[in-house]
Amino acid sequence: MRHIPPFLKILPLVILGIVLGEWLVIDWWVAAIGAAVCTLSAYLLMSRKEGSLYAACAIILWSLATTELRTPYTIPEPDAPEILTATITSYPTTSATSRWQRCDARVEFGGKERTIILHADTAIRLTIAERGVLCGYLNPLPEGSYGRLMSRRGYVGELWATSEADWVPTGEQRTSLTILGRRMQHSMVERIERLGLGRDEEAVVSAMLTGWRGDMTPSLRRSYARSGSSHLLAISGLHIGLVAMLVLGCCWLLPIISRRGHIIRCAVAILIMLLYAFATGLSPSVVRATLMFCIAQLALAYGSAKSAINLLAAAASVMLLVNPNNLFDISFQLSFVAVVGIAIGFGPLMELSGATQSRRPLRALWGVVLVGLTSTIATLPLVGHTFSTVSLVGLFLNPFVIVTAEIIVLLGFIWVTLPLGFLQPIASALIGGVAALQNRLVEGASGLSWAALEVELPAWLVVVCYLLMGAGVILSLVWKEKKVWKIGK
Repeated sequence: MRHIPPFLKILPLVILGIVLGEWLVIDWWVAAIGAAVCTLSAYLLMSRKEGSLYAACAIILWSLATTELRTPYTIPEPDAPEILTATITSYPTTSATSRWQRCDARVEFGGKERTIILHADTAIRLTIAERGVLCGYLNPLPEGSYGRLMSRRGYVGELWATSEADWVPTGEQRTSLTILGRRMQHSMVERIERLGLGRDEEAVVSAMLTGWRGDMTPSLRRSYARSGSSHLLAISGLHIGLVAMLVLGCCWLLPIISRRGHIIRCAVAILIMLLYAFATGLSPSVVRATLMFCIAQLALAYGSAKSAINLLAAAASVMLLVNPNNLFDISFQLSFVAVVGIAIGFGPLMELSGATQSRRPLRALWGVVLVGLTSTIATLPLVGHTFSTVSLVGLFLNPFVIVTAEIIVLLGFIWVTLPLGFLQPIASALIGGVAALQNRLVEGASGLSWAALEVELPAWLVVVCYLLMGAGVILSLVWKEKKVWKIGK
């Protein structure tokens, strides 16, 4: 056990505390006092075996305490219309076939400000950051997996505004980090619109580069879902990694110019990636990917040889302690499992294929293909259980669309950073051409009769699959000379 990275030991304890917090009914302060006592005991007994036991109990209890603090709020069934003071906190989205627009709003309810989903008739004018008075029935979130997911993400209910009388602006404006981030996101979307791309190409580029998916048609969404490529449309570690690679490339001279240049380069990269996360709306997947990147950069700056698995476990532990509800969020689960799959399978497959002896460009291209393959295989059990669909064609398609995704994100980031008029024709041709190619590949693959298998994997089988994956991680660390495969090695 001494060869196992520390955060790989801590993460299961954090998860255990969250599960206990879901099962037990206990005041958070009781768990916090117990955690403080165990922390002090662990410090006093750190040189003895009992110290490790107290430390483990402290981690479990701190995790339990934060779980009790972040219990989702449940509203009662309405018996009369509510009159609520509200602030619009996101840009409204409207589907092409609906008369309803949808956005987020912060309302004063139950003595606190809470987030709701606001559905409003398209005749009602809604503006981000605008304050107003809402009138309507504040309904609980729908039952089922969707309602539970939205509750975990901080929503308490939804309200339908059917006429202009249901929303009366007060003329006030409010701001917050969320609103500022979404304004920056909208500014990036506007720069993409200047390229003059086709509707589907523009929607895909906006989703991949900024996280804005309000302009995607239902048919395009279905194609990406059926082909197993919908992960490309959410800002994740892939997108953050590509932008980070571009930033680090632009700062490559700093280590030569200054003795502390490598530290300055890492600090610049971290700052830019934090700004990028902010500009893409601070979605959970963006925050996760950015946190992992920052941990990796700090480790490199100080010469610490951290393993990929330890970095992932560290990021996951921190995010779960801050918000235990992440554990039950499907996007968190998919991101974590995908990266674990890459960390376990990438290196062995590179060696088996003989690509480690190839020239660098070929090795890099084959590495991108293997990243797509290993992440897809790793997430198959979870996708099959959650969505009752296993994409078969995605096993073959993902290695290729990840290459197109790299090109779109890198070129798109350059364009939104430097939207110069003389670059518009070149950027439009290159970005639009690659996006059109990716869409054709996805639509063609999704149209195949065998593209997806409709099957609902039982929960016990999913647990068994990931227990085997966890055992593989432990074995690789203990019996393979403590070596964790790293991308690009």
